[in-house]
Amino acid sequence: MASTNGHNLQAEFLDQVKSRLPDKVSFVDTLASILEISRGSAYRRLRGETVLSLDEAKKLCDLFGISLDAHFSSAANSSLFHHRALSTTYTMDRWLNSVVKNFTFFNSFEQKEIIFAARDMPLFQHFRLPELTAFKLFVWLKTVIKDPAYANRTFGFTVLPEETMKAAKKIWQLYSTTPTIEIWSDEAIHETLKQIEFYHECRFFADGQQPRLLCDKLVELIGWVKEDARQGKKMNGASYQLFENEILIANNTIYARMDKIRYVYINYNTLSLLTTQQSSFCDKTVSYLENLRKNSVLISTTAEKERNKFFNRMKERVEEVKARLT
Repeated sequence: MASTNGHNLQAEFLDQVKSRLPDKVSFVDTLASILEISRGSAYRRLRGETVLSLDEAKKLCDLFGISLDAHFSSAANSSLFHHRALSTTYTMDRWLNSVVKNFTFFNSFEQKEIIFAARDMPLFQHFRLPELTAFKLFVWLKTVIKDPAYANRTFGFTVLPEETMKAAKKIWQLYSTTPTIEIWSDEAIHETLKQIEFYHECRFFADGQQPRLLCDKLVELIGWVKEDARQGKKMNGASYQLFENEILIANNTIYARMDKIRYVYINYNTLSLLTTQQSSFCDKTVSYLENLRKNSVLISTTAEKERNKFFNRMKERVEEVKARLT
């Protein structure tokens, strides 16, 4: 891993590891401790005199959440992605805890930015209200993952384990302290409404009043987001910019920047993620998001008329669905 074509991959990789540490922490001592080597051996790896083994590189990657794809896929038209798909083996609780870990890591940086092009309302928003949290997680477990434990169960607001609900609430709390720029269309609530209707038609609700109550909670959530947009900040004070885009956004794309570290997350199959740090792909994603933003209308802190129209359309759509739930 020391070099290729004169380019020191090992030095780049170790610089990335170092960037995860607080400024006052000795990198050489940390490296020696993690790899269980002497300080002299750690220095030789830092100087490139000793090549990191694959086992050592993997240990550092696992501990600091680093991907090697940015170092091995430099071609502009080639990218390596980390694949994380929810399943009965990669459980909901593991997925939720990984999101908590990612947000905690992100919020440890002073200079940070998240841009979210949202085909659907960001799932973190649903975790603001326990009723919507329980419903979304239940749908993902029963219908998307097809977890056998939920195959024959109907939905109730207390159906999820307490620890699962706590993890989702923690995600909301972390998200609410994270500055974000989000781009929505008014179709952002479409998926949740279709899920409510589908479960109603399939008689997957334990109580016939639950579908209408979920619609009420969705209207409540829309009101909270509208207020955040009006103020230009979230409930816990993080800056919040919301843009309206009239063109249906193709997928959920997240660009995250922390100092010099960059990630792109692409959502597919509901909760599965493709993640990369590959530089040219990050550049292309930034260009795509900037172009999307230029063709959108800022409705946070300004454009009160457009903001009211935007959220009123969503509320009207919820009320239309609620009226059919008889």
